Amino acid sequence: MTENCDLSMERTYPASPRAVYDAFLGMYGENRPDWIVDSRLDLRPGGSWRVVFHPPGLEAFTEDRVLSAIEPPHRLAYSMTALFAGQPGFSTEVELTFAPEGTGTRLVLTQRGFPDAATRDDFAGGWSGVWDGLTPGEHDPGSAG
Repeated sequence: MTENCDLSMERTYPASPRAVYDAFLGMYGENRPDWIVDSRLDLRPGGSWRVVFHPPGLEAFTEDRVLSAIEPPHRLAYSMTALFAGQPGFSTEVELTFAPEGTGTRLVLTQRGFPDAATRDDFAGGWSGVWDGLTPGEHDPGSAG
């Protein structure tokens, strides 16, 4: 029996799906955190998205992403190939959904295809850092997206 190395995470934010969706993409924009060194996004189905990360205390690495679904403000999906200096890369499939929940939004991440549980767990820690830094502004509270 093989171990399931898929990652599933969720968090609820006190903002509309549009605000959370925009904040997620905004994290990779002009005012991105220092540990996101570079981000080049062609926001269209089939578009490429290259992100270079350099988390504190770790080696820099690159994710080459190809967007497969762009459904603002409810869904974003892409394939991702992670490239590490001196190490073999690997590829996963990522899906983010942004669903209304009460007066907020439930953000759900599913990432499939990790080569092993240790790599999955490393990425889970990275995603937690992304989500901790996600600070959605709010649109009209009556617009649940």
